[in-house]
Amino acid sequence: MRLLPLLLFGALACKQADSLPIQPKDDTPLTTAPGVQCDTCKYPVVMVHGFLASGDTWAKFHQLFTSNGYKPDQLYAFDWNSLNQFGAAGTVQQLDAFIDKIRAKTNAPKVRLMGHSAGGGISYTYLSDAARAAKVDGYVHIGSAVQSGPAGPGGSVPTLNLWSSADAVVQGGDIAGATNVQLTNKDHYEVATSKESFAAVWQFFHTQPPATLDIVPEPVVCIGGKVLYFGENTPLLNAKVEIYKVNPATGERLTTDPWETWLSDSLGFWGPTNVEPNTNYEFVTTPPAPGQRRIHYFREGFVHLNTLVYLRTIPPPTSLAGVLLSSLPSNEGQTVMNVFSASQAIIHGRDELVVSGSILSTPQYASPDKTAIAYFLYDDGDNQTELTPVGLFGTFPFLNGVDMYFPTATPSTIPVVFNNRQLNVRNVKSSQGIVVSVFD
Repeated sequence: MRLLPLLLFGALACKQADSLPIQPKDDTPLTTAPGVQCDTCKYPVVMVHGFLASGDTWAKFHQLFTSNGYKPDQLYAFDWNSLNQFGAAGTVQQLDAFIDKIRAKTNAPKVRLMGHSAGGGISYTYLSDAARAAKVDGYVHIGSAVQSGPAGPGGSVPTLNLWSSADAVVQGGDIAGATNVQLTNKDHYEVATSKESFAAVWQFFHTQPPATLDIVPEPVVCIGGKVLYFGENTPLLNAKVEIYKVNPATGERLTTDPWETWLSDSLGFWGPTNVEPNTNYEFVTTPPAPGQRRIHYFREGFVHLNTLVYLRTIPPPTSLAGVLLSSLPSNEGQTVMNVFSASQAIIHGRDELVVSGSILSTPQYASPDKTAIAYFLYDDGDNQTELTPVGLFGTFPFLNGVDMYFPTATPSTIPVVFNNRQLNVRNVKSSQGIVVSVFD
């Protein structure tokens, strides 16, 4: 077992060149040429997520950018507390400070800005001020509300408006004076993750198509990310991240001790580290405060650089997300699972989600209007799978709560199948933590 606190970050960077965290830190030496020349068209890109989301919304775009020649120190995800919708003014100030730090680190005169969903509202507000708008070379409005014109005072910031007729969350439409691209058959999350969306963004930034629309496989894959609270995106200091290689057929750990262990820093960062491609891993996240619940993340194999591996934990019950998640059982007799589809919604008739033989992509739980990306699965106390709603999850967009019983008396495998992609996870006792199955 290797215990790797982040203070050793510089000495233990990944083997790939420029594999740095994607959020600027005072002790992170970002490396770029003095000034950014227009002919390179590679201004730093700042990406702002939406409601109930985090910076890992942009993992697919991040990998496509780097597959087309960008370095990680040209790509930045801005995390903000999406549950504090009434604190938008403070969020705009935080975004301004974030952009100023990036410009200082990279010597770039301007950045390029992207906002998804509620992040689009934050971005438009940010660009409404002339001094702030002068820091932005171009803006991409993704799956967000229709505006009266391009961003910036008098529409001064070149704007790409990217929307889908199949987005059931935000009713999109053309913005007069902007570059408008309408997608079809893309749900609210796919507008921010799909190859078609990326192609439009790249064309807007570079006036030519990208070299590839495929995430390029790498022989050694660098990963890293953050530990933060669900919804609020508050970073955790000294959260423990243990990484285990697992048997893909069973989800069982291949070793008793973790392959690697990290402690998150004051901004929540853990890593970076190199992992084997197409290899299944379990990430066990233990928050630093006593009594906070451990989370067991089971993920598909990595194929390409990914410094947006976010490990969410449960916030205290003083917050809306904390109250919502405090209802999850914690006992010896059952597994509590969350199935997370990171890049698209699960839509009835288009997608199929099957957990332990039960179909969950039903009209009840997978209607387009729900735009479900997260299913919380646990038993309501009678030791039976009834597939009825549990908790308050169904009252929120993007979330479901479904009554399913996963007994833990005997260690076993729980198969989770999403569109013919299968993850096999372990029936961890809920007293020992919550299981999260992540489909990238």
